[in-house]
Amino acid sequence: MSMKEEEMIEKLRKEVEIPDKVRQKANEAFASIKKDAGAGAAEERAAERRTGGRMPGKKLWILAAAAILAFGTVTAGAAAYMKWSKSLSDGMAVEEEQKRELEDAHMAAPIDQSVTDQGVTVTMVQTIVDQHFLRISLKVEGYEPPQGEQPDFGRTLITIDGKNIDDAENEEDYVNLSSYFFDNIVQSPEDGKAVNLDGTPFTEDQEISYVLEDGSMEYNIVLFNAESENYFMEKPIHLELTGLGGLYLEGYRPNIEGTWSFDWNLERSDMVRACSPDIALGDTGAVVEKIEISPISAQVTYRFPRTKTKEKGYNDSGEEIDVELTEEPPELTGVKMKDGTTYSYLYGGPGSCGFSSDEGEEYIHTFGLNRILDTAQIESFLFLKSIPEDEEPLTEENFYIVPANEKTAGRNY
Repeated sequence: MSMKEEEMIEKLRKEVEIPDKVRQKANEAFASIKKDAGAGAAEERAAERRTGGRMPGKKLWILAAAAILAFGTVTAGAAAYMKWSKSLSDGMAVEEEQKRELEDAHMAAPIDQSVTDQGVTVTMVQTIVDQHFLRISLKVEGYEPPQGEQPDFGRTLITIDGKNIDDAENEEDYVNLSSYFFDNIVQSPEDGKAVNLDGTPFTEDQEISYVLEDGSMEYNIVLFNAESENYFMEKPIHLELTGLGGLYLEGYRPNIEGTWSFDWNLERSDMVRACSPDIALGDTGAVVEKIEISPISAQVTYRFPRTKTKEKGYNDSGEEIDVELTEEPPELTGVKMKDGTTYSYLYGGPGSCGFSSDEGEEYIHTFGLNRILDTAQIESFLFLKSIPEDEEPLTEENFYIVPANEKTAGRNY
């Protein structure tokens, strides 16, 4: 095989990014190509003498076509990494390499189940799961909401391991559910303001659209369990959506009476970075004992003395009264990445916070993120110290900065 052929194949190798698990098949394909070329080496050398050392055009085309065919097969296998919903891929600003890592770790999984009823097809596209959160993304085709209507399903029924999440009998089984049709609006992690998916500022008078360019809509469900780690993993899950209509001031108004049901199991994933900084946040009395952060959520464990304060408030009759409040530690609101990028507003809800017992000083804050993070690239965590006046953007002066160093083995990766 000539040097030019080797260079051409190497160029094809570099231009097409493939995962490790299919790279061996690609190498075997190239080996086969080389073997076939080597079988006619004598004829090729004679042809080279006749053509001044250049590969005959037909042979070069056949070799190139074979190489492209081999890589075409590999690319088709790699394409599974790209089938993300728009609301999760663009809405949570996930990069292509992150998609591969999340799927390889079984944190993100394609489901690809479709159900059609009343002319409306609902497809479960994918899920993303970690130790406390499960995000489900569905595609809805065959329905376009009336002008000005906020679409919604009439009823969402979910059972996990045979248990209806609405019938939880103890805190360990309590699941918070939030759901919404994606409206092409996201929260900027830099300043917390609402922006359109294309990056333009959101304005109060703009028309909100739930329909994507291909005419479909995307419905997202977020499940949250604060008490039990890995609650959603390796369990049978059943989802049933009933009715499709719109939300109005008087409540839900049905337009279509259909039912769309799905059943699946999630694999186990432990893509969590754990840090134990044991750092005090200024003179607040709060000590950050542990931070667990996954690409989609964070949990902070503090040591924090219980302190009561009184503020003026009003009762149901409008009378001014003293309200007793329990002070809270400074919240983790952002991170600084190793490349210098700062995300000041990461809260994407839902979440929970509070003391873990009636008497102790352990305080836990758990919440979902509004973007997908490469947690290995986090340099430091940003805890809110103060809010600047006149809606000025937050700077490092407004944060307690906690380095992202690991003092314990934990579950770092």
